[in-house]
Amino acid sequence: MPVKSPFRNGSGFALSLLFLLAAVLACSSGSAKKCTATLTLDGGTFVGEDVAEEKATRNACNKYCREADPGYQAIYGEWLDSPAGKAAGRPSKEEAIFKDKDLMDYVTVTCANECLARITYGRAKVEMKCD
Repeated sequence: MPVKSPFRNGSGFALSLLFLLAAVLACSSGSAKKCTATLTLDGGTFVGEDVAEEKATRNACNKYCREADPGYQAIYGEWLDSPAGKAAGRPSKEEAIFKDKDLMDYVTVTCANECLARITYGRAKVEMKCD
């Protein structure tokens, strides 16, 4: 006995296309949003991006921490001259956090939380733009 294909019937094919279109639209609609946080702190400007405002702000703080935080500069300098830093090939400040967990924790936890607190208490300014 031959099996009937749902594609022989035009409505089955149309229904399949409708489900495919719905899936594509559902997946692509969320990816269009992008938030950009512009952090002004210690005389510098640092930009972070993400789909979520909170993460965009945290990314801006992380950028500040890597590029301008005096504490990170000191820790990075010490690490760079250590056997671990030399073994890692003396990477840049941006790359070093991926080579050493303590550096990563300092940037993404210690310094970033201090940065967020400074924003909360008005000692730093963030402008948010979401498209």
